[in-house]
Amino acid sequence: MSSSTAEDRVPRWQRRPESRPEEILEAALHVFGEQGFARTRLEEVARRAGVSKGTLYLYFKSKEDLFREMARACVSASVAQEEEFVRTFEGSTRDLLEQFIRRYWAKMNEPANLRLVRVVQLELTNFPELARFFFQEVILRMRSLIQSIIELGIERGEFRPVNPGFAARALQTLCAQLAQSQHHFRAYDIHPMSHDELQSGIIDLFLNGVLQQPASELKESV
Repeated sequence: MSSSTAEDRVPRWQRRPESRPEEILEAALHVFGEQGFARTRLEEVARRAGVSKGTLYLYFKSKEDLFREMARACVSASVAQEEEFVRTFEGSTRDLLEQFIRRYWAKMNEPANLRLVRVVQLELTNFPELARFFFQEVILRMRSLIQSIIELGIERGEFRPVNPGFAARALQTLCAQLAQSQHHFRAYDIHPMSHDELQSGIIDLFLNGVLQQPASELKESV
């Protein structure tokens, strides 16, 4: 039998109290993703995090509170990064949009985001307050960011005068749904596409939908 030190025998939450909230949020993401919001029990989240249920309640007063903080932890920092990326980008709006799509597609395929989107799609319509929170804190912020890129491109004359609100919704939905489909159904697809093929397709389809074309190019394409 292998020997263990005194530290090894001390529960994880006693050794690293500063990490408790982060470990609870990480555990919550896994449990919510596996069981859904309605079926998730806080006892299971606590067990997965290696803490007692009482310790969990020291940081989160309810399952709803835990979900909100989990979503913020998963998404808010990521949205802030993208907002800063757009704000500081130097180059054409076309290049900005292409690079943004690459980054956004990568984020939508991260395991944490795949789990979170799945929970939202399957269950949050049954929990209006949580649905409202997720829409305002996550969906609306990202939509506004995408819309600002489209509006900038139109203002600069690089993009056609498309409806920026629709374009933002379309890109957001396309990336989210393709990521979910790739994750859950690729194994059953008789004509599967790679991650890179899907990314290239999104960029090609979307850029050709918004880019301003010179009149000569328009005539040639007719």
